[in-house]
Amino acid sequence: MSGVFGEGANNANGRKSVEWYTPKWIFDELNVVFDLDPSSPHDHESFVPADEKYTIFDDGLSKPWHGRVWLNPPYGRDTPFWMNRMIDHGNGIALVFSRTDAKWFQDAMKAATAVLFVAGRIEFVPGNENKHKKSRSGAGTALFAFGEDNARVLRRLAYKGVFFATGDIAA
Repeated sequence: MSGVFGEGANNANGRKSVEWYTPKWIFDELNVVFDLDPSSPHDHESFVPADEKYTIFDDGLSKPWHGRVWLNPPYGRDTPFWMNRMIDHGNGIALVFSRTDAKWFQDAMKAATAVLFVAGRIEFVPGNENKHKKSRSGAGTALFAFGEDNARVLRRLAYKGVFFATGDIAA
């Protein structure tokens, strides 16, 4: 698929995007409230349980991040910038395409406290502009946890694929 994906589907470069939102079941099973979603949609109520949300109009990539962050970034050529910001922040969970050959993905694997490779394809919630398209992504999905608390939270989804932690994460 071409375009940009993620909770907030537009990006600062003004390119047209395709919107895909994280399904509610992921947040139901993580069972945690995030402090910030820095790439939230501006025209769609997402299921992200976050106390604060930045949209394209806020430019969440350049604004301050705080606390536990949920990140489903705009996908495409801007993904590395978002993931590097999450690595630097070091506290949260990120959902991205499983692009194991990409430098940004390798960097995230080295920095993450835990990673979950989801088996199969996630059924995303299509945005307004792509309701006519299939809701399955064009690639597998990985979730990265940064910080031990987030690794424990992510472990709740371990039965959905292959979960591994870089340290000793208590249940």
